[in-house]
Amino acid sequence: MVDRARRVVLVARIRALERVPERISDEKGRIYRALRVTLGTKNRTYGTNSLLTTNSTETVYALWNTTVGSDSSLASNGTGIGKYYSGEGPGNAFDRNTNTKYTNSGACNNTASGSPTCGQNTGVYLTLQRGASMLVAFRLATANSYPQRDPLMITIEGSNSNSTELTRGSSWTLLYNGSSGISTTQTRLTCGSTQWLPTNSTWYASYRFLVNLAMNNGVSMPTIQYSE
Repeated sequence: MVDRARRVVLVARIRALERVPERISDEKGRIYRALRVTLGTKNRTYGTNSLLTTNSTETVYALWNTTVGSDSSLASNGTGIGKYYSGEGPGNAFDRNTNTKYTNSGACNNTASGSPTCGQNTGVYLTLQRGASMLVAFRLATANSYPQRDPLMITIEGSNSNSTELTRGSSWTLLYNGSSGISTTQTRLTCGSTQWLPTNSTWYASYRFLVNLAMNNGVSMPTIQYSE
């Protein structure tokens, strides 16, 4: 395990290497492996080397009506309350492809008008096949349309409980509560800024990600959506 002092040094080296493109691939890859860190994704739009948390065979569970510390309510495929769009499921948020997206209606009935709170308190949870990992940073990417549906404020929780306990709120520990890193003028299909978790030093096998506020500024909308 990388101790806290060494983790700070390695993160500083990653930042410095952002200014040396020809060295990024090998050196940053080695540092990321040492940290086992999640730092966004890699795709044609923003081309940043990073280490992904997920494998293609992992199950990503969609959530709605779920807040920090509360029990998880599972969303299902379809239209209406507690649903995510067909073809726009939770796995799309981890597929390294900004041309796909995850779209969740939350507590709304998927009408065109929607409401200011549609899609809030939705998200995902998953268990990493690669084993417990220490999350030190993340980035989100916008979807192809409707900036008002972008996540604005999010939470991230970690758990080392077994799979049968992961729907219980008591199994999760809050790691992050703050900005999504997506700006109000964010271009479509691009990443927001990297958000760091400077106080987290624990490795978790499972993570829960929730959106508690959208970018809509009180304007009605039917869903919340993001591509990565």
